Amino acid sequence: MVELTALTYFVSAYETGSFSAAARVNGVSQPTVSAAIQKLETTLEGAVFLRERRGLSPTDLGQRLYQEASASVATLAGLPDRLKPKPRQVLRVYAQPDVLMAPYMPLFHQLRQAMPQVVLAFCDNVEEADVALVTEGCQPKGHSFSKLSEDKFGVALPKGHVLAAAESLCLEDIANEPQILRPYCPNADLMRVAPMAVSEAHARALNDLQVLDLVAAGLGVALVPMAHQAAHGGVEVRPLRVDVALTRVVGLSARKTSFAQEVAAKFVALAGG
Repeated sequence: MVELTALTYFVSAYETGSFSAAARVNGVSQPTVSAAIQKLETTLEGAVFLRERRGLSPTDLGQRLYQEASASVATLAGLPDRLKPKPRQVLRVYAQPDVLMAPYMPLFHQLRQAMPQVVLAFCDNVEEADVALVTEGCQPKGHSFSKLSEDKFGVALPKGHVLAAAESLCLEDIANEPQILRPYCPNADLMRVAPMAVSEAHARALNDLQVLDLVAAGLGVALVPMAHQAAHGGVEVRPLRVDVALTRVVGLSARKTSFAQEVAAKFVALAGG
């Protein structure tokens, strides 16, 4: 039987041209390599090297053995490292208050399957995050940005509200409605152009999930991304008619570290970007 250790020494000797160099590569003595290859030659019933002053020259048998064994030796040599569990890496994730996580959770699930060593840890400070779901222009300094989706704004109304029957609304339509502000949102100033003064707003939310709960409870209306329609069964979102189209781009920002960039590339690929 041909032993893997002997084949390993043979491949090293073939590639380095000497027993002494093969010994250094494998961290053993030169006599150990020489003895293993002599045993290999006995098993194969033929010389694999011609020993010359200028070094080793493979015989025809040696050349055929190298062609047969080199790839297998390389594969088996790396087997322990491939089988060892990879160290766990904590991925710190931040979601901007106006970005609902639900649409992106399937992608995070796929990411965990693709990168099982990654452990998700959600944080409430974007400056601490490795990656962040944010609107374009709001990514932290030093983060890259990859677009995931683009959405227009609409008016969130309680289900069954009289205005919910309209196909679309303008700001004047909600002038007399109690309004819920989203002061954390880059587009929060949209409410400032409505006829109602901001000081008369009935509520200020901490995040968009809270906005939708407040709207569903009948406490007011709010300007939210149209995609929020699917996020709450008690809310209707109607398109907003304005002179200039109001949209937002949501993307994944990432620190410019190799780990964060690798994760971001995988996440965007899973999203089809």
